Amino acid sequence: MYSYEICAGYSTMDASLHMKIPAILDCFQDAAIFEAENGKITVAYLYGRQLAWLLSSWQIVIDRQPKLNEKIKIATAPYDFKGFLGYRNFMMTGEDGAVIVRAASIWTLMNTKKMCPSRLTQELQEGYHMEEKIDMDYAPRKIVLSGEARAQEQFKVRKFQIDSNQHMNNVVYIKFAMEMLPENVRIRELRAEYKRPALLGEKIITELYQLEDKYQVVLKNMDEYIYAVVEFLVSEKREMEI
Repeated sequence: MYSYEICAGYSTMDASLHMKIPAILDCFQDAAIFEAENGKITVAYLYGRQLAWLLSSWQIVIDRQPKLNEKIKIATAPYDFKGFLGYRNFMMTGEDGAVIVRAASIWTLMNTKKMCPSRLTQELQEGYHMEEKIDMDYAPRKIVLSGEARAQEQFKVRKFQIDSNQHMNNVVYIKFAMEMLPENVRIRELRAEYKRPALLGEKIITELYQLEDKYQVVLKNMDEYIYAVVEFLVSEKREMEI
């Protein structure tokens, strides 16, 4: 697996001085880009061929969040390709050597001119170093909603939320969804299904569904088109030691 190491900085901390969930996702996102830039299939290589990998789904299992100044290692590797889909794992290892976060993701190779999926060529497949899939309970890509919507908020896509793909960055959807959660919960597992990219200036409506320890947030536009569905499995937050 490609890997890099960092110290968990203050700018990534939550109120309890543990790394925020979106910051963990940022680390994973960076790992995928770092691996690409240190290999054959760079971002420029893809853009030059009017291609881009767009995230279709996340599944992140969180045993614990890194503490302030903890030395952590982030690792990633693709483990399968099927048609226009790529499958990639991520891991975060704590200072004690234990894996503290595991993730699985599915990506769609898109033709950015035609805005449609593009099958991987042999050249593309050979440009990636494949690894065995990591040991975790893999959830389906699609999220089935449970219960009824009982809360709603609105957000607007801002300029600082747009990335190089010219739409709202994947992690921002998670941030919006987390705003719907109660204060006294700890996220044990997170899933996200991405359906449609949100563009600059668009208004996003978030709806909250809850069934026992499962919270689901639908992010959609005024015409009911869904951008993403995010699911959280939570437990009651305990007093964390710093």
